[in-house]
Amino acid sequence: MKLPYDNTNPVLYDNDWANDYVDWYLMALASAGDIRYKGISTSSSIPPYNKHMPAEDLDRQVELRAEIVRRGRNSGFRHVPDPLPGTRGNLMKPASGSIDDTQPLDSPGTRRLIAEAHAAGPDKPVVAVVGGPLTVVADAYLLDHSIADKLIVAFFDNHNTGMTGYNGWSDGWAAYIVLERLRLVQFTVQSKPFPRVPKSRLLELPDCEARAYMLAIKTDVVAPEGDADGPPAISLMCPNYVKELKRVSFSEWTTRNEHEMPIFKDDPAGRALVATAVDADAATAEWWRALKNPAAWHAAGT
Repeated sequence: MKLPYDNTNPVLYDNDWANDYVDWYLMALASAGDIRYKGISTSSSIPPYNKHMPAEDLDRQVELRAEIVRRGRNSGFRHVPDPLPGTRGNLMKPASGSIDDTQPLDSPGTRRLIAEAHAAGPDKPVVAVVGGPLTVVADAYLLDHSIADKLIVAFFDNHNTGMTGYNGWSDGWAAYIVLERLRLVQFTVQSKPFPRVPKSRLLELPDCEARAYMLAIKTDVVAPEGDADGPPAISLMCPNYVKELKRVSFSEWTTRNEHEMPIFKDDPAGRALVATAVDADAATAEWWRALKNPAAWHAAGT
């Protein structure tokens, strides 16, 4: 079984916390002409639903992602789209329990996703690389059901058994909408998928604003084990990264801290895929290939 996308599909990226190694990786790919990078957004639920992302922290993440893009461009990265605010808050399960009765949130990131899905078409659908909650993707579908066959969601969460990690917990109803209505590929912490991006190796990169920024940030962002949200992005370029996939569909709900989240059941006819085994060594090699590629590092301002 193969992934339903590769680096020839147009790519959009949405995440909650900024400064993942995936921010730099996707810019390097775009700059070298390895992907068609069409959109960047920052989305999260906020209190009272999500106590871990105060509203002011989400504002800061939007600013940080804009700063990362600015520093990347100053370092010579080309073909990088302007970052946009994504969804702010979570989708509410309607009293009817029907997806079609859900009230959308709308955001600039949502609108970009819809526009790029229509521009892509079903033959090469947009791949939405999501490292946070699935709100912006579900929101786009709610506003325009016709994008369903023009979009694939490459998502990162914790567990193979359902959408029950932090990202699924951050908007459980959005996770359910994506699972039920869109094409989903889920990568998980369980498969130990992370590239190794130790700070000790960052000096191998060109001396520029991007490198200086990565060296200066806290150690849990560009970390020795690369503990962040990059696996869906790595899968765009690295066909030997994913070793095993299984098909799943919705089984039932589970609840943690008053949030409902979907549980999977194995289903040979299921539309959703879960990567159950990956090659972290291949991911490591691919991250460093992309960031050390001379074709990515153009003269600043050109």
